Amino acid sequence: MSSLHTMAIVFMAALLIFFIIIGIWAGKKNKTGGLDADVEYFLGGKSTPVFVLGMSYCASAVSAGSFIGDPGVMSTVGWPYYWIPVTLVPGLVITGIWIIRKFRLQAEKYGSMTITDYISDRFQAPWLKTYLTCLMVLCYLFMLVSQFKGCAVLLNMYTGIPFNAGLIVMLIICIFFVNIGGLRSVAWTDFFQGCFMVVMSAMLVIVAVCAVGGFGGLEDSLAQDHPTFNQIVEHGSESDVTVSWIGAVTIPLFGFFIMSSQPYVAARYIALPDINRKKIGKFLFMSLGTGLIFNAMFLVGLCGRVLIPDGDADYMTVAVSVKLFPNILACIIMLGFFSAILSTATSILLVMGQSIGGDLYGKFSKNSTPKKEVRVTQISTLIIGLIVLAFNLINPPEFLQIFVYLGVTGVGSSIVMPLFCGVLWKKVSRMGVILSSFVGPAFYLFWSQILHLSWFSGMGMAVLAAAVVTFGWTWIENAVRGPNKELMEWADPFIDPPDSYDPTTGRD
Repeated sequence: MSSLHTMAIVFMAALLIFFIIIGIWAGKKNKTGGLDADVEYFLGGKSTPVFVLGMSYCASAVSAGSFIGDPGVMSTVGWPYYWIPVTLVPGLVITGIWIIRKFRLQAEKYGSMTITDYISDRFQAPWLKTYLTCLMVLCYLFMLVSQFKGCAVLLNMYTGIPFNAGLIVMLIICIFFVNIGGLRSVAWTDFFQGCFMVVMSAMLVIVAVCAVGGFGGLEDSLAQDHPTFNQIVEHGSESDVTVSWIGAVTIPLFGFFIMSSQPYVAARYIALPDINRKKIGKFLFMSLGTGLIFNAMFLVGLCGRVLIPDGDADYMTVAVSVKLFPNILACIIMLGFFSAILSTATSILLVMGQSIGGDLYGKFSKNSTPKKEVRVTQISTLIIGLIVLAFNLINPPEFLQIFVYLGVTGVGSSIVMPLFCGVLWKKVSRMGVILSSFVGPAFYLFWSQILHLSWFSGMGMAVLAAAVVTFGWTWIENAVRGPNKELMEWADPFIDPPDSYDPTTGRD
């Protein structure tokens, strides 16, 4: 065993012990909070500090893909891939400004615990929750597969732990953190994981860019060996991992709408302590600052192609860190990678389990109670984890980031119109948003699988297709028979309360 492997194992063990302590502490707070079990477990008792949720909001969106998969893809195609990070984090913040207060208020009014809960309540369509829940569980499996693989690759490169053993380690860790304390445990561990991610990102990006001679040296090296890498967009036909001009126009829709519609990200909206504007501002500012640092990680992929010309894309960022840093600093980099993977994996696993325990079991079981819903959620997370483990054991393909975006877009394009129009548009047609939840993912698959056009252009096109259906159907329906007055009165989305508004009493 090399000195790097030994040191990495020690660092990893210390990090896990620290996170375990945090998780146990958070779990004990759930037991002493005095609220219903589901509110404590799913929403952290709505008492988690804003700065913690802000870091968690961004850290959960920044995954193994952002630190390993995305830089790897960028190392194969260059700048035409950079439209993804350019839009992702600003999109999360801007859409948060639009909808958080109004969404949170309406969720309080309806008693909604999840995004699918809210959509079902807002449009009085219980079966829609079932459809969205099943779609979400199916699509998120793709994302969890990539997180587990990213962790196994990471552990193998740094510690020498075999790939399959790394998968089992990841399974145990995720199940523990999700089950011990629910959202409060996940959010607090996300916070500390995010701190490691910020330090690691800054270190690796600065050193990698300097190693290639700064941005000028990077551009010159790419121009000599990979001239197409310096293009803003790809010219000619698109591949699965590049962006043409149509992608440059449509991909911002991905960052602005699809990612902010992800249930595992937007769960933080409902978990906020209150809707005070200053607290929401702190929440979003925390997310923006950390997210911009994370986005710089994409540059490491380009630097890696210069430093390690024959490097494997899926291992590029790991290889760069090992090449540029002494062992002790390389281990710190490893902790950042691991934190990125764990923060997203636990958030996704929690929301998948919650969908089964809270949305499906809670709806169809006549004997459902908050405690039983939590228990079913915990059992569900274990089953989901075992399924993801099995998928990884059959050797999934390279560039799993493509499958990540399949999962993200499948969920986001089905939820984006019901969520945003539900929050912001009183007169939106119920049938319009229902149809959009089917059209969005169907159009994405049609675009990418039937037309064989870019996955990434398809993300934005799926949003456009869902929007066209929603607005078109609403216009026709309102023109023919007028808006649904009963639904408008029930929704009442334009309440704009003062900062001191108490949603439990309806008074200032």
